[in-house]
Amino acid sequence: MGLLTKMTRWMRIAALATIPVAALVAAPATAATPADIGARLRLLVEQQPLPFDGEVEIVVGEPDPRLNLAACAEYEPFVPTGARLWGRASLGVRCVAGATWTAYVPVQIKVYGPALVAARPVARGQPLSADDFRVERVEWTQWAPGVLAVAPDQAHGRVATRGIQPGEALRRDMLRTLPVFQAGEPIKVVYAGPGFLVNTEGKALTLGNEGQSAQAALGSGKVVTGTARPGKVLEVR
Repeated sequence: MGLLTKMTRWMRIAALATIPVAALVAAPATAATPADIGARLRLLVEQQPLPFDGEVEIVVGEPDPRLNLAACAEYEPFVPTGARLWGRASLGVRCVAGATWTAYVPVQIKVYGPALVAARPVARGQPLSADDFRVERVEWTQWAPGVLAVAPDQAHGRVATRGIQPGEALRRDMLRTLPVFQAGEPIKVVYAGPGFLVNTEGKALTLGNEGQSAQAALGSGKVVTGTARPGKVLEVR
């Protein structure tokens, strides 16, 4: 069984970077056992200022029991270059005095925190109201970092891109904004810049979802690209 430890830390949410090598851990010059390696790796993770916000559960697995490591006076636990402590990962331990070897151990980092979940079935194409979702504790590490970063004001009024079941966590790719104009409709094209604002008429060439990129044709035939805004407006900067 793996070695299990739980920590609760509240910090800012940020992209997870590679953790620097820990300080050397002194040990008697004896043969390294799987249990000893696992304990040292667990200590390494516990001491790191993990840059996310939530309840963290760390499960350190056992190294390969077939390993026959030589006696070592100093161990150096480390996070391999490019590794991310999010979900399943691998940590390493290398001997820096008394022998020359490196061992890798599986680790699972589970992060739990608040997220929006569906309070009732939501059909594809249905706009969400405040009664359609609630806040619950979920395991964020089932998805990539940031996928569940949906606030209540970002969900209300958005349209479901597919059917959503009760209790299912709301992800960014499940929701889209309502269209503010349709392709072929006459719209207002607004040129905005430092110190000026110019309005002209145009014809939408694409669907305009609020806050998303869309295209329109001007009376001269010129095609412009901008951001769809409420009131059938295409803002060009």
